[in-house]
Parts: sequence; structure tokens; C-alpha cells
Amino acid sequence: MALINEDFKSIELDSDTANACSPDLSHDPDFIGIAINVPSKVEFTLSKPADDGSFAVIPICGFYQIGLLELRQDSVIQLFALNTETQQVYRGELVEEDFGTDEPFPFEVPEPEPEEIEGQVLAAYFNPNFVRFVKLPAVEAKYKILVQIGKLKSNVVEVELKLNND
Repeated sequence: MALINEDFKSIELDSDTANACSPDLSHDPDFIGIAINVPSKVEFTLSKPADDGSFAVIPICGFYQIGLLELRQDSVIQLFALNTETQQVYRGELVEEDFGTDEPFPFEVPEPEPEEIEGQVLAAYFNPNFVRFVKLPAVEAKYKILVQIGKLKSNVVEVELKLNND
């Protein structure tokens, strides 16, 4: 199934569930890595920011399946955008603010030993607004986007930002 830009308008941003725009890796159950999809073109209107305050919404639909040992070393989801004209690189981290309490857990939970988690993998979906986490300038541009967790990098996808003068 080929994705069209309209498909991305129906996804639930900031969810951790699969959707119609999620990368389809059903043909490769042993996949280890990161895969992402974005719309090829996103229009934005400067007078109408997104619900999260961003000037535009670039939904990035992703999936990762990574060994727990690798995640233990570095679990930060890094987002990168390269402006294809200026070669300027923009970077951010997919970190949600935690408004919870700073109260300690009522019991100690020991961290598992490496041999206890060896061979285990974690698989997860992510669907953030890329512009919320990577502060792109509010101008027309073409970007190459990728995601990195530890040493693993996703496929590279391209998106074009177009100013809508309505």
C-alpha cells in the first residue's frame, strides 16, 4: 500500500500504537533497528499553529525493535533533520515531560544483570510531531529526516514544508 499525505492526517499524535502510516515490517519478524515514515509534503499556515504550539505538524510514524542490552547503554531517541538546500542540521530528543511525582518507589527494584536480558528485545511504535521536538525554522524547506537510538540509525525519509498563504 502506498501512503499518501492525507493518510498522515488521521494518525493519533504522541501515541505508541501502530497505525496506517507505521512502517510495515511484518515481512521481517527478526528486524533489529528503526524504521520511519513521514508525509512527503506538509503545508503550514503561520497564523494557525498546531495544537501543541508548533508552527506545523510533521507526523513521524516510527517503529523500533532493539536488544535490551543496546537500549541499556543508550535509550535516547534522537531526531535529526538536514535542510537539503542549506545543509543546516537540526537535532532534538524525543523526551516527554513527566509531570509525575518525585516520590521514591516504595521498594527497591534491582537493575537486571546483563546476562538476564541478553537476547531479549523491545519493540515499540512512536508517532510524535517532529516539529515539537526539533525546532525547525518556520520557512519553506526540504528536509531529510532520520532517527537514531544508540548506534542504530533509521532509514532516511524526505519531507517538503510548504507555506500555505490562506
